[in-house]
Amino acid sequence: MIRLSLRKFPLNKELEDATGIPWGCSLEPLTQIPPECIVPESCSKLARCHNCYSYINCFTVVNKTHWHCMMCHSENEVIPRYANATPQPELSQTLIELDISPDAEDNALCPDPPMLPIYIGVVDVTGCPDFIKTVQKSLYSIIDNLADDSLFGLVVYDERIGVYNLYCAKPHVRHVRIANGSCPINLQEMIQHDDTLVRVGDMRKSIYAAIDNISQIAQQGGNRCFGAAVQSLVEFFSVYQGHTTFRARLLTFLSGPCTFGVEALTQRRSNTYKQGIFKSKDVYNEGVHKKVFQAQSNFYKDLGMLASSRGVSVDVYVVSSEWVDLASIRSVCELTGGRLVHYTDPVECSLSKDCATLAKLYGAGRGMLRIRTSAQFRVSKVRGPCAPDPYRDDVLHAAGLDLHQAFAAEFAFYRGSVNAFEEQRPAIVQLTFAYTNELGQRKLRIQTLKISTVEYIENMFDNADPEVITKLFVYRSLDACYRWGVNEGRVNVLDTYVYLLSHYNETLPYDSQEFDVEFSVYPHLQIMAALVYGMFICPFMSCRPDISLDQLVAFQSKCISANPEHLALLFYPHLMSFEDPHQSPGLSLPLSPITVKSVQNSFILLDAYDTIIVLQPQLGEAGKDGVEATAIEFSEISLEPKNTLAVDSNKVKPADLGTIDKYVDEAQRTRPLNVNVVNTSNPAPICKYLINDSGAVNICMPGSSYDHYYWRGYKAFYKFIVTQLHRLYDPEGESDYEEPTDENCPDVPSNFTQA
Repeated sequence: MIRLSLRKFPLNKELEDATGIPWGCSLEPLTQIPPECIVPESCSKLARCHNCYSYINCFTVVNKTHWHCMMCHSENEVIPRYANATPQPELSQTLIELDISPDAEDNALCPDPPMLPIYIGVVDVTGCPDFIKTVQKSLYSIIDNLADDSLFGLVVYDERIGVYNLYCAKPHVRHVRIANGSCPINLQEMIQHDDTLVRVGDMRKSIYAAIDNISQIAQQGGNRCFGAAVQSLVEFFSVYQGHTTFRARLLTFLSGPCTFGVEALTQRRSNTYKQGIFKSKDVYNEGVHKKVFQAQSNFYKDLGMLASSRGVSVDVYVVSSEWVDLASIRSVCELTGGRLVHYTDPVECSLSKDCATLAKLYGAGRGMLRIRTSAQFRVSKVRGPCAPDPYRDDVLHAAGLDLHQAFAAEFAFYRGSVNAFEEQRPAIVQLTFAYTNELGQRKLRIQTLKISTVEYIENMFDNADPEVITKLFVYRSLDACYRWGVNEGRVNVLDTYVYLLSHYNETLPYDSQEFDVEFSVYPHLQIMAALVYGMFICPFMSCRPDISLDQLVAFQSKCISANPEHLALLFYPHLMSFEDPHQSPGLSLPLSPITVKSVQNSFILLDAYDTIIVLQPQLGEAGKDGVEATAIEFSEISLEPKNTLAVDSNKVKPADLGTIDKYVDEAQRTRPLNVNVVNTSNPAPICKYLINDSGAVNICMPGSSYDHYYWRGYKAFYKFIVTQLHRLYDPEGESDYEEPTDENCPDVPSNFTQA
């Protein structure tokens, strides 16, 4: 569950500052765990420190009368559970999962009795016929993949809100018109919960009939009250069957901007966007971009906090080529653990396949996460698809969960910590995560790590994890984006990376003539250059005219919840070649056309996270051993996820998976969205991901703290970083400096962390 950016911690703050490496961790609280970690006992039986409330763990020193807390170093009385010689799992394992009984001492862990998961489809009926057909197909796929005991409801909206009574023999919908910006009544006054929410296994035919009826009441064009519809449904869950906290998910579909009711797109904001993000093809308008990247108001943020407190998550599926203003809507998804997905074409999009894949992952919810540390340091920030607790700074809530979602935390020393960690006072991190599983059972996971420390800066780089560092880079840059715009987010990443490189270069021998930008001394860190470069050429921090603002926001939302391995593929695709697609292991390659030409007699696989392209050799051409090239025939791959308690397979490196069919199968099984597999002998689909450094051009982006560039080639990026390092060491420009030539720049790197 916990993956550290530094596998060994710095001994003190001075050593931490001397490296520039972000100090923190990535958290995957619902990752698959070994069966031996599951303990069929109540968490109330475990001892907790009377001072800091951390749980007893395998690093605790226990004697006959007392046990010593490794977090706050308090002495606690031994309870009868530990008085005898019987070994207990919490004293022998770093990770355990326990039951949470209804009478748990901490009421926040179990605020309500178990209840069935609730799903409500919320459909925009002002879209075009192709949009309506795509949404209907998506709802069918969701219903087909939900558990029989799930509760489902269906709501439609235009300038009215309509709620289907799914117990009727024929589809029946009741409407209420929006007045003064919002729904004038609580939806409970119009239709009762029990008429709205039906058990999927009992009323499947009725649900299908209601979905079919959507096309009959849909009217293309007109106003849409998206904000009012979501707000009224969140209020709809104020109380249901005595519950105040739920496992509910709103599956919302949107075909354009909100034009009616609360939080409708204002004319002023629309005019600001129409001024143009880009004044021309290559000149970036930072002022306009900054204005429209920030939310129009705090409406969706406040709504997300309310929904999260009630256990309601919100998924938003947008199918529109118009500007929808996802910069405002994103908060309601990110605060509730929902998904924000954007498509431009209702005919060609993969919405129905994505919904089918995500529906298999639904079920868990009402997550509550807390990280405790030993007394020498603290958690400075925790980020991810979650909402902060209104009363406790160190607690986060995630209304919707799946096993692929990841969070991140950053650590900081307390002031005055000199040689903070000692043998008797080691570095300890404890993650506690309470959640409700797909069976409605409340569970608690506890993982405790004891981390060794290092005294020298060289050892810090030896123990750095580049993918987790990139995850922390993402959150830092997004903080800058939200406050000051995308340009400042780009500057933040560059500043952090140049600062990291400058400290790394200080560890090199003094006779080094050139700056080392690619961590050649530490092979496992060489992927860092590719990942940072990828952050600027992918939509994450794009300043490209062909990437719309909504596409940028949706891509950033995807990055927020992605785990480090998936994040690396989002930023910089993985290219491999296979001599034999069924036997030989894949060879990682640079993303370069020259490389592809050199292995044209092999099968080539490019993995861009949600797209996998398999390029076959031309039929009839002989391979290296005179064997005629043959096409791959992919069998139908099941998307059914395995037991969530099985061993985690995400940690397997792509190059270790061996054959193409095994690689594709693993990708389909371990990713939250549908993976589009393209099997072709035409190199065109794969060429758009390749980096052609010939004729690479720098395009100046004015308005930042220093000259800011969009790089069309890796060599241009390399030159820029080297120039910034020279400016850092020689701000006055006293030394003679010549920019590296193309011949002196390295080739395009590959996306593979070397051992």
